[in-house]
Amino acid sequence: MAAIAAAVVAVSLAACGGDDDPALTVGHDGSVESRTAAAVYASALARTGLHVQTVADSASQAELLDQVASGDLGLYPSFTGDLLVQLTPAPKAMTAPDVLADVNRSLPQQVSVGDPSLVSDRWQVLAQQTAIESAGAETLADCARLPGEMPLLVTQTPPPSVLDAVAVCHHGPVQTVATAEEIASRVRSGDALGLTTALDSASVDDLTGVQTLKSDGAPIAQQLVPVFASGPMEKPQLKALSRVAGELTTADLAQMMRKVRDGADPRAVAGQWLSTNGV
Repeated sequence: MAAIAAAVVAVSLAACGGDDDPALTVGHDGSVESRTAAAVYASALARTGLHVQTVADSASQAELLDQVASGDLGLYPSFTGDLLVQLTPAPKAMTAPDVLADVNRSLPQQVSVGDPSLVSDRWQVLAQQTAIESAGAETLADCARLPGEMPLLVTQTPPPSVLDAVAVCHHGPVQTVATAEEIASRVRSGDALGLTTALDSASVDDLTGVQTLKSDGAPIAQQLVPVFASGPMEKPQLKALSRVAGELTTADLAQMMRKVRDGADPRAVAGQWLSTNGV
């Protein structure tokens, strides 16, 4: 689309790349996690000698997928669970391997996803560690063993499917608080449960006395992957994406996101991470 071409901002150019080289454009949905992950992928690809540009304007995940499928966009970051819900309404897959397999089966032609990173943004229940140990609650399925009717604290509205999955906790009213730090503090005191994404939990500096209830089923797995047009990607670019996948963790992305929220340039933050980790 002409609008996309007009909105791109150069991320970086390899020394061997010229202004006339075809560019691969990287998009995002405007969220801090998407902008930060997009900068990581774009910077890693630029280090292969590819002329990489990032789109200045954000778009919805559905629009981004359509743009990749039509060839108007080269790549964007997404989470596997969100992607599968977009591709397959009411999906049955919940675990990371099953979700990824169903995503691969459901993608449009000429669209691929790269290796999943070590970044998870799955919704999870947080509870007081002492209460978990006393109740012998090892997984979310055991959540009913914890004291009931405690308020469930969130910082954002969870999808209905997530609330359905955590109903097993027999929690009290859902209450919205300002920060994940406030959730951790209340949960640590033992008078509330928390419901956050893995990235939000990873942004909390002190999780002492707080534990996550692991789940073998719902909520749906959410692994960070690059979604890209198959054509422009050659072996060096695929290897670069794989290196990112093997190094980028939930804690890494959460730390970079904090810097971006504080006003840092995502490109500079991504470049520093790539250099520090030898990616």
